Amino acid sequence: MQRMAVLTVAGMLVATACAADAPITTPITTPITAPITTPITTPITAPPNVPAPELPATTSTEASTISVGRGSRPTDTGLADRLFPGLGAPAVDVVSYLVQLNVNVDAGSFDAVVDVVADVDTSVRQMALDAAGFTVDLVQIDGADAPFEQLGDELIIELPADSGRRVTATITYAASPDEAFSAVGLPAGWFQTEGGSYVLNEPDGARRWLPSNDHPSDKATWRFEITVPDGVTVSANGDLVQDGQLGGPWIWQMSEEMPTYLVHLVIGPYDVFDGGALTSTDGDKIQLTHVVPAGEQAKFQRFIDETPKQFDYFEERFGPYPLEDYGLAFVDSIAGLAMETQGRSLFSQFDFQVSAVGDDEEPINFLQQLLLAHELAHQWFGNAVSPATWSDIWLNESFATYAQYLWLDEIELVDLDSEMSELLLARQTGDVATGTPTLESMFGFESYDGGSVVVHALRLEVGDEAFFSLLAGWIGSNTGTSQTSGAFILLAHELTGVDLGEFFDTWLYATSLPAQFPQV
Repeated sequence: MQRMAVLTVAGMLVATACAADAPITTPITTPITAPITTPITTPITAPPNVPAPELPATTSTEASTISVGRGSRPTDTGLADRLFPGLGAPAVDVVSYLVQLNVNVDAGSFDAVVDVVADVDTSVRQMALDAAGFTVDLVQIDGADAPFEQLGDELIIELPADSGRRVTATITYAASPDEAFSAVGLPAGWFQTEGGSYVLNEPDGARRWLPSNDHPSDKATWRFEITVPDGVTVSANGDLVQDGQLGGPWIWQMSEEMPTYLVHLVIGPYDVFDGGALTSTDGDKIQLTHVVPAGEQAKFQRFIDETPKQFDYFEERFGPYPLEDYGLAFVDSIAGLAMETQGRSLFSQFDFQVSAVGDDEEPINFLQQLLLAHELAHQWFGNAVSPATWSDIWLNESFATYAQYLWLDEIELVDLDSEMSELLLARQTGDVATGTPTLESMFGFESYDGGSVVVHALRLEVGDEAFFSLLAGWIGSNTGTSQTSGAFILLAHELTGVDLGEFFDTWLYATSLPAQFPQV
């Protein structure tokens, strides 16, 4: 994700002095096509040689234990995530969501019926979901009415004594979601636009319009059935099954599992069009589907045409594209905002204006190239492999930021070594380590530009061949899962054969970094 506050840093770093360090000259001569297939099966909960961080001050998402009825033990309503301890539920593993909305576009409200198919630990007799800011009218479990209670930001559902591990919760409600801010101080939730709306769920916005297990560790498949007035378009993750005609719903099916924060849902006056397919290095066909303001495809085509170039460049470095599809969605959102919604990245149309259609002399500018590259890179780092906790956000943002700089160096908009040297200088003093973010810093400098310094240092520490093999192995062996920083560190040890404990202590878990990068 790129947010406005982060982009101001990148924008100031366009011009840099000559690099003090020697440039990296080792070319990548062959694409990486064979991912490592041995998965990491033992979760790591604490990084090697790093003491467990102290818990932050209590927030409004504080974990709680609520006992509302029968059962062998109370229902835990939070996963005790260090940054968002109240999100998710340890007894719940969602398998799939069916999201049915009938949207009043002008009012920004909707009536909803949502099916949540989940495996619920049989030792508890309640099912807990995150739900904030709307009133639930009815809950059914496997087709039968079920008692429920809304307590704070939680929906607690009583399960029948004879229910099995897998249950289907059908939740009926109506909502008029207001624009809201996350505990990190950035907008999250459902946002009304002129003639439509869009959602921005990272890190805790889904629960504001959707009852869900709103945590990145829980991935599920999705089906969206969205009814809107004739002439209004709906874009959501996955494949278009049915476009809304004559009052019928728009239906999108997402067969690849994803967490709630990566949901893409855009409603309004847009055109959805087939962008053809790209061929991955492993032979897979990657379907492209794009969204543009109605009648304006020509204005945005030049940006769409950058995707194949960036796609090929990243595949050579990170391995085959790990998902089934991709696309760009240029929507009526605030300028400076972009989000890696899975399989179709979200951009503000106002960041991608050109002075004249067909003006081939006007180059795509620095910010536009940065945004396009950053969100595409997230399909590897964050979408294919998601963070197990929000403390692992560097696995998303630091790697996507480094990827954006690799691309900007490739097209000669920056010099990578000079850029990293400037950023390292800015990391000499600080209060927050990249590997242990706070709520205030998780979408700040230490996770983005400051975190890319850590990734660059790792590359220099182990060398190009080992570094890019590690990245391809990380994606190839963990696609479809959520992983910890400890799991990445373990894989780095295994694949490079280097004891990297001191490195990660010094670079990832330190507030002030060394004055010089590791020597090549």
